[in-house]
Parts: sequence; structure tokens; C-alpha cells
Amino acid sequence: MNIVSIKKILIASLGMLCAQSLFAQLSAHEYAERTHNNIIEIIQTKNELFLESPDLFKQEISDAFSPIVDFKRISRNVMGKYSKIATTLQLDEFSKAFEDSLLDTYSSTLVEFKDERINVIPSDKTSKTSNKARVNIEIVTSTDTYSGRYSMYLDKEGKWKIINIEINGMNLGKIFRNQFYSLMEKNNEDINLVIKKWVTSF
Repeated sequence: MNIVSIKKILIASLGMLCAQSLFAQLSAHEYAERTHNNIIEIIQTKNELFLESPDLFKQEISDAFSPIVDFKRISRNVMGKYSKIATTLQLDEFSKAFEDSLLDTYSSTLVEFKDERINVIPSDKTSKTSNKARVNIEIVTSTDTYSGRYSMYLDKEGKWKIINIEINGMNLGKIFRNQFYSLMEKNNEDINLVIKKWVTSF
């Protein structure tokens, strides 16, 4: 499986969890499981909207993502060592560029994965910390089955936030960090230029 395919599966699985964000009082596993139970109906609705109004579709996806995905934390992890030398403005601009690129990709990916099913694997271990969780999942498509895991944490407001996804051993954060580092090397480590080029390289 190539990187492009992995990215699509990673992003689609992220969207599955983002489809509803009403279960902050639940455990991370309960949260994921109850969200996935409604995903088939949600995908069908989003598919119709995608055909009728792509811009409105993207906005609804953004509204679903924002409450439970910590884009700022993820984007800083993607920047890696460069986040330490970036200005506050650069950090904010890359966070926005990263979010936009993810939403653009997810908008079309969601349509492709309309027959996908995600099963949450019951946890047999108790987390050492109450504000962090790793939720194991199984992604079933029409052609294959993939094992995966969400990394999540409980924020100060008591809401679960996604900070990473792994599918078949492929780490979403590391894939995007390698992409960011590659762009930095090709552009003389010019952070501003890389931010401008990020969306087109996604």
C-alpha cells in the first residue's frame, strides 16, 4: 500500500470519529464507539451535500472537526524541531494551513469511503493517566481490513481531543512530519515559504 492510500484511510478514519462530538462525558472508548454507530447515516447525508454544495459540505466537515481535533497541537508536532524556532504567527499560520489541507482532502476522501465500517476494540487495560487514552480500532472496507489506533487526551474543559492516528503501523503524525521536513530541505528551511506550499504538497 502506498503513502497516498494510507493517508486517505488515516484521514477517513479521523473523520469517522469527528462525525459527532456530543460525548465528552464518556470514556474515550465509549466516545469512539457511540460515534461510529451513527457514521453510516452521516456519511450518506454528507455525500448528498458534497454533490449539491462542496463549499457547504466542507464547512460542515470543519464544524465537526474543530471541537474534537487539536489542530494546533498536531501541527506543532508536524513541524517538529522547527516549531521551536518558528514565530507565534508562523505557528498559527501553519496550523490554519494544516487544517485547511486536511479538510480539503477529507471532503473528497469521505465520498470514496462511503462503504467503510469502523469497529472499536474494547479495552482490556486501564490507562495509567485518566486524561490520556489509546483507542484501538478496526477499519473494514470493501477490499480489506486495517487495524488502527487513536491517541486522545482530555483537555481542561473535559473534552476528548484527537492528537494522532495510526493505521497498520503507519503513523499519521510522522507521515506529515516527514513531509514537512522534506519541504524545509527543498526550500532552504524557509518556514514562510513552506507554509505557502503546504496545501499544494498535501
